[in-house]
Amino acid sequence: MLKPLRVLLLLLLLLAPVAGCKQIRKFLPPTTVDNPAEGSREWLVYKTIEAAQVADDKAAWTALRPLLHSDVIGNSASENSFRTLNFPALRRKVKSFTPDDAKPTYLLAYAEEEASDLEFKLFVVNETSDMPSPFRVRRDPATNDDWRIANIP
Repeated sequence: MLKPLRVLLLLLLLLAPVAGCKQIRKFLPPTTVDNPAEGSREWLVYKTIEAAQVADDKAAWTALRPLLHSDVIGNSASENSFRTLNFPALRRKVKSFTPDDAKPTYLLAYAEEEASDLEFKLFVVNETSDMPSPFRVRRDPATNDDWRIANIP
């Protein structure tokens, strides 16, 4: 039992200088996110999934809209596009992001920083795909630089 673990650790140590720490994260087991700190990036994705799980379409949109970045809801054309295209797609796919479909708990595969503490992609395990799905979050100047959803899978 220890030999496979040693081989894995040796492989990770050998890959670190070549691939860098960011690449190694992609090979580590996902983290279960079930009680994230309020206001964190993980909390934002958790609340997004929770909103998408609401049975009533209008109530789900009402729960999701405050979580969206001002670039998404800042003008009627962009909000309408998100409401009619992205939102229904998220609602169709939400069960593939949750191990227990009754809860918004999800598995975070890894996160990538896009811009220094301004924008991140959180890659959530997708049960219907070999690749995790990216939730892009960005600080929003319109909400005191709180994290908001900029794009969903």
